[in-house]
Amino acid sequence: MMTGFACALVLLLLTLGRDGRWLPLYGLFCAAIAATSGTGVLAVLCALLLPVSSLLLWGLVRHFAVGQGVPSAGGRGMMPVVMTLLLQFVLAFFGAGLGLVPTFGIGLVLAGLCSAACGVPLAQFCGLVMAVDGLMVMAAILPSWGLFVTAVALWAVMVSLALVLLPRLAWLHVGDE
Repeated sequence: MMTGFACALVLLLLTLGRDGRWLPLYGLFCAAIAATSGTGVLAVLCALLLPVSSLLLWGLVRHFAVGQGVPSAGGRGMMPVVMTLLLQFVLAFFGAGLGLVPTFGIGLVLAGLCSAACGVPLAQFCGLVMAVDGLMVMAAILPSWGLFVTAVALWAVMVSLALVLLPRLAWLHVGDE
């Protein structure tokens, strides 16, 4: 379980500001975390849904990844990494009463949100997808059907954004060049 958290956080930090080619692998890590740290039907459901939904969503947006694999130059490219590490430190310091596993789960959500704060639209979109993956992991850890329904609803929103908004953003980007 701890190895899964470590691999997921390292993968998330390595892909900050990038186009999300590692999104299906991140979904597999989150599924492994949900399966090993959760119990019951909800953990099994999350473990089955996470890799399938990550692979499906990446299949929808992968053709927008051309030319966006390199993070932005300068100090702005490091800002999401610094924000993520700072929030992880604050979470570790103040979240000690929650327990280790929920604190790491919240860390996955925060790291995904930090990734969504900066970068090109596709990197921001993939950061939001990673945050939703973290929310689904939290649903498995805390056995909460409310979090699970929220994560599934956010997945539906992300799929609709992938089908409607990202093609328009790509069209506008091509029109600017």
